[in-house]
Amino acid sequence: MDAQWRLLKTGKHDAATNMAIDEVILLRQEDYPQPTLRLYDWSQPAFSFGYFQMISAEIDVKKCGSQGVELVRRMTGGGIVVHGWDVTYSIIVPHGSGVIPSDISASYCWIANRLLQGFHRIGVPASLQGRKPGTSEAGPNTCLANPAEHDVLLKGKKIAGVSQRRNRIGAVYQGYIALDMPHPEILRLTSKLPNYEVTIAQTSSAINSESLAPKKREQVEKAVAEGFTEASNVRCVVSRLSADEIEAAESLARSKYSGVEWTHRR
Repeated sequence: MDAQWRLLKTGKHDAATNMAIDEVILLRQEDYPQPTLRLYDWSQPAFSFGYFQMISAEIDVKKCGSQGVELVRRMTGGGIVVHGWDVTYSIIVPHGSGVIPSDISASYCWIANRLLQGFHRIGVPASLQGRKPGTSEAGPNTCLANPAEHDVLLKGKKIAGVSQRRNRIGAVYQGYIALDMPHPEILRLTSKLPNYEVTIAQTSSAINSESLAPKKREQVEKAVAEGFTEASNVRCVVSRLSADEIEAAESLARSKYSGVEWTHRR
């Protein structure tokens, strides 16, 4: 029997609200378990940071503010992700949902293969990053510039990545798909190192940078949803956030994700 998932397309929100929505959906799993695939966008350019990063050590906070780039800390790990040119998604499941493997590495592989199924449907010849040998080379912790095992590549360059967080209720996976490359001026803000945008250009790309037929956001979102439903025993049912979820997310965005204590904690 197919597992029924909720499919949410929540459109554009500010950075704090986007993160709050994911946490509210995760917390909801305790009383109303319902695996959820959420697809969303950003109302303005933003950088999201991994849970363990110290933001002030990574970027110039004042310069980002002066250029209208929002900053927010994720509940998941990983490095800086640049938003505004990507298709962003989250997968939120209660423990025991029985679809995503419980092993961390296997769960990343499972998600990546679902993405591949969707990409191949729309003619994007993506592939998976294999295991990389260990390296002692230090560099900025930006997801775009650091392909990891099970990240999705296009012509050898990274176009998608995912991070996760687990608690006593379930797991949340937050991922991005690079639809277009951010402007060089934006990329320069993601590191204090000179000419860092050159490094990113050498290691990462975007669907529309490598495709002869540019893809629209709606095409990619549809392909991702179909990749999950056709390649596994999952049936996605289109839904909406409830009034209670919206109210809780707005409150959490104000009290936590917009606050200095959470975003700039050390």
